[in-house]
Amino acid sequence: MKTSSHAGWSRWLDGMFCRGMQAIAGRQEGKFPPRFLDLSEHNVSDPHLLFPEPPALANDEIRGAAWERQDKCWRRDFTFPSPLPTLHRKNDFVFVRTYAPERQLHLPAVIVLHGLMSISTVAYRPFFRAIAEAGASAYFLELPYHHRRTPAGSFSGDLFYTADFEMTLHAVRQAVADVRRLAHYLREAEAPVVGILGFSLGAWLAALAACAEPELDFALLAMPPAALNDIVWESPLGGRIRRQFENAQWRRAVTAKFYRQLDPVTYHPLLPRDRIEIFAAEHDAIIALKNVLALQNAWAIPRLHQYPAGHISIMLSSAFKADATSAVQRQLAGGRALAGPVTVVPEESLRIISPAPVSIQGYRSPTN
Repeated sequence: MKTSSHAGWSRWLDGMFCRGMQAIAGRQEGKFPPRFLDLSEHNVSDPHLLFPEPPALANDEIRGAAWERQDKCWRRDFTFPSPLPTLHRKNDFVFVRTYAPERQLHLPAVIVLHGLMSISTVAYRPFFRAIAEAGASAYFLELPYHHRRTPAGSFSGDLFYTADFEMTLHAVRQAVADVRRLAHYLREAEAPVVGILGFSLGAWLAALAACAEPELDFALLAMPPAALNDIVWESPLGGRIRRQFENAQWRRAVTAKFYRQLDPVTYHPLLPRDRIEIFAAEHDAIIALKNVLALQNAWAIPRLHQYPAGHISIMLSSAFKADATSAVQRQLAGGRALAGPVTVVPEESLRIISPAPVSIQGYRSPTN
């Protein structure tokens, strides 16, 4: 009875969350009607056709603030231009918030990607602390159209996921390119290990990055969707877009042709299978458990962590936080063993310059 009650509460919470998201995102509905994009000419076995390697960052392209002490970590924000610009200039600068045990760039690094329509870092702070306590630095990358990249007149993330296929494709490609550019920067800055940790939307993008970016050493995916078309047509998250498709007389088979090219199951990860771990919520009403299991099966991932929670309530689960912490420690340790000993050098002596002081004035920081 207790399990049934918990499942019902978890699904109710997911439903409330989706209704709120739908109400906010609905303001943009008339601006972005369904627009089809044929990707059939792409070889779906090669992710590099959609997600090519971005150009390297120049030294003078990185700007940031000074280090600040917060709790037991050092924190610093920095920004760099996205390699794939859009029509929204504010979206074309990537913002990264660093949480580090030391004011150095040479430490092991974990890129952290948030969920759809995220407005705060609060839910992710336990993971930042876990990464720092493991001797690594967390790099919270603000995804396209989110946080400080939100264009005027819109809400964080409401332009990322629309019925306009061309806009959706560009947002996904931009996100993967931004991740790859950050991974290259960290590797050039002598980070011995570069991993990625993604949640929901961030897990989907992290999975795609793991198929395209050879510099990643591990990937931890929390609630990753395997098939986007299933979410559009079955999940409450897809309700608004589904209605737009139906009004345009688009059927499920039509939209599947587009979404397939953005599905992680379409590609193969570059990582060894034991360097990928997946986390799933049994009562998830947004990204159904079967959708997550489909990715695990397609990629033959041995480590699946499963919890009696929903999409939202899993972030409150102490078991999930503990397992994610253990996974971070395990994967960082495995990476360090492969990379060998690290020579500690002052940050000033690195070949790549550190973010220069304060060139991000006028941009609002994510909610503390």
